Parts: sequence; structure tokens; C-alpha cells
Amino acid sequence: MARHRSYSTPKVEGWRSVDLADLRRWRMLDSTTIARTGKIPAITWETPKGVDKLGVIAATKIGKPRGVLFVKRDDQGQLGSLFVQFSFSPTRFGGWRAWFRCPGCRQTCRILYGTNSLRCRKCRRLKYQSQYESSAFRGLDKARKIRRRLGGREPFDGPLPPKPCYMRWRTYRRLERLLSRLEAAGWEEMSVQVDAMRRRTR
Repeated sequence: MARHRSYSTPKVEGWRSVDLADLRRWRMLDSTTIARTGKIPAITWETPKGVDKLGVIAATKIGKPRGVLFVKRDDQGQLGSLFVQFSFSPTRFGGWRAWFRCPGCRQTCRILYGTNSLRCRKCRRLKYQSQYESSAFRGLDKARKIRRRLGGREPFDGPLPPKPCYMRWRTYRRLERLLSRLEAAGWEEMSVQVDAMRRRTR
């Protein structure tokens, strides 16, 4: 018997998140930022009540990063904090890569979810929206992302966009072959599903 899937399961798309890659890209992990600007870097979200902020303070020890201190005011205006420790793994070509260590399960992760309390996806028991989509939709969605990466615009039903000037021909040809396979498999499976639906409704 097929296992029933609950579509009421919370999904990552509906949660606020803190991505370690974003913090690096936005230079929020620079320990000199506060001294230089006099302000605590903050992630902001628009809410029906206004703007919600989560302050980010890089915590270092003898010049080495060891974690992030997140600060936030609650609805009563009280300032609370949560320290999230880093965990490090070796990179392929030398050096080390930092990951969040989830305050709940202590497992390594790149993204934490929530604002008042931060936890990894497994602790929150969150699913991705794509997990409820058929393989045809997932493949076609990946194909749309490739077309968008190549500079295409919706509707994505025309010829492949020309090679961007910054891209190597080898990369372009690889994406071209992948796109062809994804779209062919996606539309073929979509056709099979439509035929099956028609037979059930006869």
C-alpha cells in the first residue's frame, strides 16, 4: 500500500531562514564591521507589523572565527541572544570550510530556520516544495533555471539563448545537452501523466 503523504507538512519556503553563504556574501562575518560602522549588521524581513530584524555579530577567538551571535528584540522590546557555534570541514584543495552547528541537534548545516530560535531543517521537520512535485515538474523547473541562467526570458518555449559572453563554450555545450535531456524527459513524462488522467476520467 502506498504511504499517504501529508501536504500539510511545513515547507522551507514558508519559513524565514539564515543562510551562512549569504552572511559571507553580505560581509556580515567581518568582525571589524561594528567597529567601523558603529552598527550591528542585521538581516531584515518585512512583516505585517513592520520590519523584523535579526542582528549578526561575528564571534572570533584569537583571530579565528568560532561562531555567530544572533541578537533580536522580542515583542516586549527585550533583547535576547543566541550563539551558534561553527563546525569546520576540510576543503578539497586545502583550508577549512565553516558550517553552522545546529543549536538543537548539533548537526552541521548551512541554513538555519526561524528567528526567535534557530534550528536546522531536520529539527523543524521541514520539507521542500519540490518533494511534492512529480519528476516531470522537477526536471522542467531545472530546465527553466538553466534557460534563465543563459539569459532567457519567459515564456521559456523558444530556441536556446545564445552563449553569454562570460561563459566558456564547453560550459555552454554541457548546459545545452543537459537542457535537451531535461525538457525531452519532462514533456514525455507529462504526456504520459495526461494520458493516464484521460483514461481515468473516461
